[in-house]
Amino acid sequence: MPEKIDEPVTVVLSPEGEPRSFVWRRFEYEITGVPQAFFRRRPWWQPATGPTAAVLERIDRELWRVEASCTGDDFLTYDLAREPDGQWRLQLAWR
Repeated sequence: MPEKIDEPVTVVLSPEGEPRSFVWRRFEYEITGVPQAFFRRRPWWQPATGPTAAVLERIDRELWRVEASCTGDDFLTYDLAREPDGQWRLQLAWR
């Protein structure tokens, strides 16, 4: 079952644009394997809200599913989301 996190994180990208690591709550999480990119679209029947509503009307939300650990073992799956303004958020932790 996924645990909703929805907190800002700092993400380090590879030259190809894939997440390589992220910092969450002062700890650096190293990503292993190949991050999986996917996109999620806001349901068309729900209006976009907030300061970026105009941007959200036009684009999908970029998400990355990654395997990561801050200790070198006990890898978990996380979902990282890139916001329209370029900021990153940790959305889910799969436990």
